[in-house]
Amino acid sequence: MRRFVPLALSLACLAGMPAPTALAAPTTARLTPAAAATEAAHQAAMDGYLYFYPLVTMDLTRRQFTHPSQGARGAAANAFLHGRGLPPAGAATPWANPDMLRSTGWVDLTAGPVVLSVPDTQGRLYSLTLVDMWTDAFAMLGKRTTGTGKSNTVIVPPGWTGTLPSGMARIDAPTPHVLAKLLIQADRPADFAAVNALQDGYALTPLSQWNLPPQSQRVKSDPNLDLKIAVREQVESMPTDAFFTYAAELLRKNPAHATDQPILAKLRQAGLIAGRPFDFDKLDHPAKQGMRRGLRAARERMQAAAGATLRNLNGWQQETASVAVYGNAYLRRALAAQAQPGASLPEDLAVLLRSADNQGAPIDGARRYLMHFESGQLPPAGALWSLAAYDNQGMPVANMLGRHTLGDRQPLRYNADGSLDLHFSQTPPAPEDQANWLPLPASGAVTMLLRMYEPQPALLDGLWMPPALMRDEPQPQAGADLNVDPAANAAQPSEKKP
Repeated sequence: MRRFVPLALSLACLAGMPAPTALAAPTTARLTPAAAATEAAHQAAMDGYLYFYPLVTMDLTRRQFTHPSQGARGAAANAFLHGRGLPPAGAATPWANPDMLRSTGWVDLTAGPVVLSVPDTQGRLYSLTLVDMWTDAFAMLGKRTTGTGKSNTVIVPPGWTGTLPSGMARIDAPTPHVLAKLLIQADRPADFAAVNALQDGYALTPLSQWNLPPQSQRVKSDPNLDLKIAVREQVESMPTDAFFTYAAELLRKNPAHATDQPILAKLRQAGLIAGRPFDFDKLDHPAKQGMRRGLRAARERMQAAAGATLRNLNGWQQETASVAVYGNAYLRRALAAQAQPGASLPEDLAVLLRSADNQGAPIDGARRYLMHFESGQLPPAGALWSLAAYDNQGMPVANMLGRHTLGDRQPLRYNADGSLDLHFSQTPPAPEDQANWLPLPASGAVTMLLRMYEPQPALLDGLWMPPALMRDEPQPQAGADLNVDPAANAAQPSEKKP
């Protein structure tokens, strides 16, 4: 009889009927008023911390980036900071993208709409993602969606009802500040000059200044901003009162999403009301105690849940939860903001991660590895794919070739049957294999990232299986002459590309 209980409950709910009384869960002991207030504040603060974490992170990131003292490390509002080339291995940011040059800008809509100008990239792959202050990607321009032609698009703030110039497309922004993240394909250093010229064609112009001579911007200093401490460290060290006071102020300026009504109703129990300032000092002692406990519990919850949504694909890790558009998955959204605010949509870029070989041991530059793609089983990328290796700090591997990635844009050598073998080691392999060789660091842990741009349904639907990373260590057979050069009898694969 026990196994039919869930079915009975489900049928009762579907029929709009109450569940049978005999199946009801026992009631819990009644809490005292003080304990009830503490518990309500605890739950509201725990959920509220996860809900507000991305908003606070984005605002601190924006303020740091646009601060005038940042110089070449940032840019004023409504201006792009362009990465003009791939930084050398020792100066790169962690997990630097070896395929694309990056540009970043913060769009300020508080004074009205802003025109986003895009040049004609002549078919070159690019993606320009617009991200609201809650870290949701709400619009994307690029080869996959809008093509590669020249265009001017107006980004409009919430509630704006004016008239736009004829012929300009309109994008309604959910929040008055927007992060614009541009990736544009750069094949090699010789390609950088052409890409840099294209980067200069991306521009953000207030609509009020459209077709007028460029005007100097008044940049306000932000004396209360700490530029030395990283954003994540600042957010995760904020006391309870400071965090929620800051969050409430941001909620006054940044409209909640339409589906946020349930969490907003819960936050009201702790005095966090949309559109109103929050005064922690006016709470009674049980509520203060509960909110402090709730904030600590939320931080512990984030720590415990990190990585829980990754699935194993033949030794590779793939994110299975929502990316870039989170809905009401507030824990997932907070974790994504903690890792990197402003992720690309999975339809534009998918990334698989690998840090161990086929035997479960960490990837080690002292060993040799082989990765074999069967014919017809190359990474399913509609645009391009690449495989990069990083050291234990997330930095590209310095090497004499200056090679930091292998991918379909390089002259790889394919086998006669159309399959592909890639080699990974600190020292070079045999000369005939060096076109397919990716150098590894001499020591320390190694992580590989497989990037696929415009991934195909086989990957998005979880139907494609990446190959394992095999140790390339010949095992001598019993009775074999160990003095024989194994390369002497090695078959020479064809250089034919499928």
